[in-house]
Amino acid sequence: MKHSLHRIPLLRRLWLAAMLLVLAAPSLGADETPMKLTGAGASFPAPLYLRWFRDYYLAHPGVLVDYQSIGSAGGVKDLIAGRVDFAGSDLPLTDEQAARVPGGVRQLPMAAGGIVLVYNLEGVQDLRLSRQALVGIFLGTVERWNDPVIAAANPGVSLPDVPIVVVARSDSSGTTYKFSRHLSAVSDTFTEQVGTSMLPNWPEPLKLRGGLVRGRGNDGVAANVRAIPGSIGYVQYAFGLLPGISMAVMENRAGNFVAPPAVGFGVALKSLIEDRALKDAADPRGEGSYPIVGVSWLLLRKDYQDPEKLSALKSVVEYAMGPGQDVAEQFGYIPFPPILIHSVLEQLK
Repeated sequence: MKHSLHRIPLLRRLWLAAMLLVLAAPSLGADETPMKLTGAGASFPAPLYLRWFRDYYLAHPGVLVDYQSIGSAGGVKDLIAGRVDFAGSDLPLTDEQAARVPGGVRQLPMAAGGIVLVYNLEGVQDLRLSRQALVGIFLGTVERWNDPVIAAANPGVSLPDVPIVVVARSDSSGTTYKFSRHLSAVSDTFTEQVGTSMLPNWPEPLKLRGGLVRGRGNDGVAANVRAIPGSIGYVQYAFGLLPGISMAVMENRAGNFVAPPAVGFGVALKSLIEDRALKDAADPRGEGSYPIVGVSWLLLRKDYQDPEKLSALKSVVEYAMGPGQDVAEQFGYIPFPPILIHSVLEQLK
């Protein structure tokens, strides 16, 4: 039985494409081996990182970058233990974590994107979710899709009388941290009952009625939502582009409903830069801002025993901030404005 490409998880499809193009890359001499840079961490930026690292290798076959999407917490752990050359994290290190990185750490904002609500609700297109409805769903107080709180923002839409199944991350996740930080900024009740966390203890009402399912990584959440009728989950926008998944239109801080992707994402990033709030992107201001966006960080050690490895890492970052920006929007991310690119390159020096 043949399997269509859309049934293969997103990251694996990107990996397969990368391997095919690596095989087609200019060959090295018989006695030459490419320098290998190893990294691990957040799944939030993984689709973009894999594309950048593949393209960099095609242009520079002497350097091969291997990035494993294991979650922010895993990447930070590996960097501290010295098992990787760099890590990806969806939130900056704490002072205590930074002090444990051998040789010190440099933290560069590297990728920005929206966090979207994907849902599986047959016959319902362009579902609108108010802030009240979103909080209620993830607190477990809004239990069915035809709840008046959801219906109020969807006049004329026939919402089914079926239970809501929430799909959350099973691993310690920067995407979860950003999502729960937004809900905490919106609702004092959510702050008190759940709070901001990479691995929240979701409310008992969800668990008791069997309304909570978990998936590993953004890929796992997206796959579960696609498979479970009546489900909803949060993922980085690139994972919402999988066939067969719908994305909700979200209410922002100004009370406007904004659909993903690009324009609302870019407006939100601009406001965060202006407010110097890249590290605390909880609820961006702006009439047209998409309400849930986040920045992912590349963590490099300040000191490397191998100067060639450091030079190669700098070159990779320069590529990402240069030609790499041309594919950011194509992969569901927000291209960095010149002011942010300049800041990254200055820190790289």
